[in-house]
Amino acid sequence: MLVSRGFGDAAEARSFLNPSLASLPDPDGIPGMAAAAERVARAAHAGETVWVYTDYDADGVTSAALLSEFLGRCRIPCRVRLPRRDREGYGLHPDALRDIAAEGGTLVVTADTGISSVAEAQLARELGIDLVVTDHHTPGPELPAAAAVVNPKLLGNTYPDAMIAGVGVAWNLAAAVRRRLRDAGWFGDAVEPDVRDLLDLVALGTVTDVAPLRGVNRALVAAGLRRLNEPGARVGVGALRAVSTVRGELRAGHIGFQLGPRLNAAGRMEGPQDALDLLLCADPGEAQRLAERLDALNRRRQGEERAIVGEASGRVRREGWIPERWSLVVEGEVWHEGVLGIVASRLADTFHRPAVVVSLAAGKGSARSIAGLHLVETLADCASHLERFGGHAAAAGLRVAEGELPAFRAAFEEAVHARLTEEQLTPVLWLDAEFSLRDLSVAAVGELPALEPFGAGNPTPVLLARRVGVLDVRPIGQEGIHLKFRLEQGGRRYDGLAWRKAEGLARVRPGQTVDLAYTPQVSEWNGALRVQVVVEGMRPAQA
Repeated sequence: MLVSRGFGDAAEARSFLNPSLASLPDPDGIPGMAAAAERVARAAHAGETVWVYTDYDADGVTSAALLSEFLGRCRIPCRVRLPRRDREGYGLHPDALRDIAAEGGTLVVTADTGISSVAEAQLARELGIDLVVTDHHTPGPELPAAAAVVNPKLLGNTYPDAMIAGVGVAWNLAAAVRRRLRDAGWFGDAVEPDVRDLLDLVALGTVTDVAPLRGVNRALVAAGLRRLNEPGARVGVGALRAVSTVRGELRAGHIGFQLGPRLNAAGRMEGPQDALDLLLCADPGEAQRLAERLDALNRRRQGEERAIVGEASGRVRREGWIPERWSLVVEGEVWHEGVLGIVASRLADTFHRPAVVVSLAAGKGSARSIAGLHLVETLADCASHLERFGGHAAAAGLRVAEGELPAFRAAFEEAVHARLTEEQLTPVLWLDAEFSLRDLSVAAVGELPALEPFGAGNPTPVLLARRVGVLDVRPIGQEGIHLKFRLEQGGRRYDGLAWRKAEGLARVRPGQTVDLAYTPQVSEWNGALRVQVVVEGMRPAQA
């Protein structure tokens, strides 16, 4: 598996299997970091209050918690201003800057936002505010005129990993500020803060933001997971684990599918303040109350998502857009803007087309891509129909100009045609290795966690087993969207589970012989360990 993932050299493989904080690069390699750290250090000596402004998603909220906690430990006054999706929207908002100036604020540090806030940076200057932008989103053609602009995607970057999340940039800023304060004798005889204590927040934000778990991110997340699993871990995370029914060792998958969605639910459905309060909470009772509130918001989010996915995918099928169209742009009059990105992701996964989902009432949209298409560059081809847009290669947000939706739909389709080939519209399931079910053992499967943490850029291993018999298949779960299989190979039987694949595997019947794409797992039943498989795909057995 290591070789199939590009680790043909033993030293590289050993380094990958043993990620270490000692290998982390100098934060000052990130463009703008030195100027940003020096400005924050000057604020400490001058007694200025540092205002922190971030995005409303989990990456932004963990960044806010990290910077707030770090500055507090450094005895630097700090206040956090979080935007609401339904009021300020994405990016640095002019009203927030005016409010901060009215309260005497002179320094604003952003995290996970601000790279496209050109007009807002000019306003900050007019208001007498020094703006320090830290972000990781793709920069546009013009940068904000700020006291410092920190982004690993900027030209001149000597930091070896441009794909760190916003919270990863914030953590590097904390490390760079601490070094300057130490050199200036700021801490004296006091114990200086250990930035490793903040890596649990980095892990939460990085995994939830679907940043690739390679390079720097892998080292940060691995260390953060160790911290999350230590006795005395963050009280708020413990409460969130409880409502998410996460038992045993917390892994990256738990963050991505259970904790992260609940943190994100606050910003999606209402405002992100509850998520921030939970991460900073030290009182178990209050943490439980906040965690239960996030859990309720997440259930509400799931209901909105199911309804809109059904409506949007129904339109795609009803109007016969597949296979003729290479892109999907769907709109709803009052679709909740907080779930547009999730719906776009579902459509992109289901139909294997780049998807844009627009709420007409909000005037906003979210886009998700497929492999091979850089979304921000593609949206730039359609910029004349958009008021604004920004994001990553795989995910973006946008606002369609009034009356321009039909023209945008046509322009986006044309831009996708120009950037993709027809072959790229066929989904491909990549397999790590061929490994028969009859050769599986608890010991062999037990080696796989050495490759963790799994996530974007380092997916959970998928193996191939040929000529597997299907003994039984039945739907399970709400609305029957999951499947449970009874499989057989070499005289041995195995349980198989397929999550959200009832539609894709609808033609599979008992008695068939298939080639199976699967991920093996070890489960416990009546005190005994056994192997079961998670089904990723099936096809009729081939020679």
